[in-house]
Amino acid sequence: MGPGIITANIDNDASGITTYSVAGARFGYALLWTLIPTTIALVVIQEMVARMGAITGKGLSDLIRENYGVRSTFFMMTVLFIANFGTTVADF
Repeated sequence: MGPGIITANIDNDASGITTYSVAGARFGYALLWTLIPTTIALVVIQEMVARMGAITGKGLSDLIRENYGVRSTFFMMTVLFIANFGTTVADF
């Protein structure tokens, strides 16, 4: 048990469960196959990010700043903040 359990349960909120129920009622099992590529993508990305952090000992913004500069880091972190803020607001 660890970050994988937290990541797996991250969308189990009221709006997520409502969306899952409506999609299940509308499409039945027709979209169930999408879980396979989605799960593979999540595993690959989680593994890649975990290794990157463990090996370098740095966070995402530090690595972006080292490779692309301060301007790019500021732009990317601003976009990330806006996306996260929009997602949070959508849950209310």
